[in-house]
Amino acid sequence: MKRLLTLGLLLSVPVVAFAAGTRTLTADVSASGIETLAITAGVGELRVTPSADDAVHVSVRLEQKSREFLWFFHWQSRTTTREIQSAQIVQQRQGDHLELSLGSSSKLDTNQVKQHWDLQIPVRLALALKMKVGQVNVQGVAGGVNADLNVGEIDVDVPHGPLQASVNVGQISATSATSAPGPINLSSDIGEAAVFIQGKRVRGGDRHSGLGRRIYLSGSGPDSMKLDVNVGEVDLRLTSPEAGAKP
Repeated sequence: MKRLLTLGLLLSVPVVAFAAGTRTLTADVSASGIETLAITAGVGELRVTPSADDAVHVSVRLEQKSREFLWFFHWQSRTTTREIQSAQIVQQRQGDHLELSLGSSSKLDTNQVKQHWDLQIPVRLALALKMKVGQVNVQGVAGGVNADLNVGEIDVDVPHGPLQASVNVGQISATSATSAPGPINLSSDIGEAAVFIQGKRVRGGDRHSGLGRRIYLSGSGPDSMKLDVNVGEVDLRLTSPEAGAKP
């Protein structure tokens, strides 16, 4: 039986071990009374899709990275293997805010362990996530998305809701079907930024420092969008014919 966790404790969840250095953790958490879901991840992949019920379904596959020397000696650290075997999904809830992360009886070296997160969440939830390195894919969430990634790619496709995303080095691709966009602000300090409405690229945008681009579109709706990349590319696609955002 799966047993939900009380405040600040580790989730008691079923675990399936596929091979040495690999482990999968799973959990089902009721979303009753929850408005915001926050996720903190390390290096790897994170995928979020809608659930069919009012619950958060979580699967995290941990995969130990092989260490190497002179390109042909490969080995795995016994210490990291022990960390993986003692890893748990941690739940912390404060009011209507639920946060999920990983914990271990010994400190988990996130640089040596790949985390493959797969979550199904209620469409209504606002999603906030923070990840070090990897790929983030969010589909169908309507409560709003706030994503922070150091290095890698963020891909978001939502029916509506405010969007905020930040990548230090990498790429952001966002698609929204909202008919009520608020202010839109895209920025790439070194790289390119682009907005498309109904498949047509919006002209304009200011060059800055000769290396990047910033785009601002006015809007009075509730779905504001702020997408920032330090080095890389960012693009936003509005698919609703009623989007109506203007420079």
